[in-house]
Amino acid sequence: MISLYKSEAEELLYFPDFIIQKENAFHELSTQVEWQQNKIRVYGKWYDEPRLTAWFGPAYKYSSIEWPERPMPFFLQEIKNQVEQVAGFSFNAVLLNYYRNERDSMGWHSDDEPEMNQTMIASLSLGAERVFKFRHKSTKQKLQLKLTNGSLLLMKNFQDNWQHAIDKSTKPLGGRINLTFRQII
Repeated sequence: MISLYKSEAEELLYFPDFIIQKENAFHELSTQVEWQQNKIRVYGKWYDEPRLTAWFGPAYKYSSIEWPERPMPFFLQEIKNQVEQVAGFSFNAVLLNYYRNERDSMGWHSDDEPEMNQTMIASLSLGAERVFKFRHKSTKQKLQLKLTNGSLLLMKNFQDNWQHAIDKSTKPLGGRINLTFRQII
């Protein structure tokens, strides 16, 4: 475990080798999950979300996307249980993001919807390495981390004051799947 950032209430903890059978997990998720590309509304215009997503857990809404309640399959529950042991926190939902190549991305945002407990969000990465960026909302302090295959990032009380993003890349990249475990209230 590596502590990347710590303040009085906020903390970023990084576990570079959390999942041992990384290739099996990536293959299972890429082939067994029903992925979809949603439409998002940005400044009044509709666009394809620049990645594929899937949701498991209670009904949930972010931006202009609404997810119905959907039970978590057994193989995801097993991963969730492992993440909960390390995090010391219970999760009841997971948002999966599939970045197919270097053109897929996620703009600056915070996971701060009112129906989400923002105390802890766990982010598990499988596949190609991508740079995960953080930006403090008021001080504009920046942090970045290269998320490796099989790594786990715990964000404790990080959503109130920080945003995060994953940029497109100019160099070719393979696929990456990110699982963000959350607790929906």
